[in-house]
Amino acid sequence: TMIKAQKQLLLISGCLFLQGNSYSIQNTRFYSSRARPPVLKLSSSNENYEDNPVCHCLLPSQQQRRSFIQTLANSLALSSFVAMEGSVSAIDLEGLPKITQRVFMDVRISRSDGTFYVKDTPNIDQAGVIDEPFYGQLVLGLFGNRAPNHVKQFMQYVEVPFEVDNPLPSYSRARFTTLDINNGLLIGGVIPGLDVKTLAGGNVLEYGSRVIPAKLWIEPVKAQEQESTETKPLSHDRKGLLTHRNLDLTPSFGIITRTKSTFLDGSNTVFGCILEDKDGFLNKVVDLPVLTDEGKVSRTELNSEIDLISADGGIRESLASSVFTAQRKIFRDAAKTFGDSRLDKVYNGKLLRRIEVTKVGVL
Repeated sequence: TMIKAQKQLLLISGCLFLQGNSYSIQNTRFYSSRARPPVLKLSSSNENYEDNPVCHCLLPSQQQRRSFIQTLANSLALSSFVAMEGSVSAIDLEGLPKITQRVFMDVRISRSDGTFYVKDTPNIDQAGVIDEPFYGQLVLGLFGNRAPNHVKQFMQYVEVPFEVDNPLPSYSRARFTTLDINNGLLIGGVIPGLDVKTLAGGNVLEYGSRVIPAKLWIEPVKAQEQESTETKPLSHDRKGLLTHRNLDLTPSFGIITRTKSTFLDGSNTVFGCILEDKDGFLNKVVDLPVLTDEGKVSRTELNSEIDLISADGGIRESLASSVFTAQRKIFRDAAKTFGDSRLDKVYNGKLLRRIEVTKVGVL
């Protein structure tokens, strides 16, 4: 609709550039396919014509034409800005390093029951909200000059050759699994089946039948470059930054979903940012329910009051919550002692929706 309106405005402006001419269409009425078409008469001046009982059109004066064209230009500029508003950067890029690589990720969020398939009738929850899958795309910008080793390791899971029988780990099969309600850190890049194992006294990554060397993502910094602003690690001072835990051997990464998380400066390294989030993926994620030791939390906002919802829909009292948390901790500790692996599926900050990456590539 916006594009059609722009074409119509451009057509009108082109007509107005015909200076000193006026057009009068006379005897205008409905014609059949065999009837004679209307006659177009051209005059060489802007003189006033007698009123035509059917149709009469006069070209405006030169001043009116200039005013209209100026208004038209402002309207086109405003409509272009509105059309491009969805593609502007999702982060304030001021003060950040140069973007060396751009990567896209197609993401999706499941329904509350974990499904994605198409249904004849949409799901509607008790609050009357439509519960349907969410589809979106993220565009990531990487700081290859500031964090070259991080970017190199990250790109190894983006540019992956396709193999049917023995596939390599790739972000195209990754998931977002955790949202910390205390600091708003969203953990993604978790590839199912990729685990850290110990082999011959060292750590390796195991994926299916493959054994992959496990390397740290930390940046080698020379002593004379420690004070240089070009090599100094970036601070987690804004929303939308990509970060990786320094001692983590896996390709999982974090996304800052709040304005400031500087407490991560000592343990994590910033290596990129979210350039585009047209569909509002981050805003959607922070509204999703997560699991805590006390129960399910419906929203993860900083300094917000968190209601602990019980099975019957009521709010648990603080004493009952404390007893429940203590008992749960005792049973979890006992289960860990006996090696119960089911505890890996229940952890603090677990997102209670399936959030998956369906496609990844270089732009």
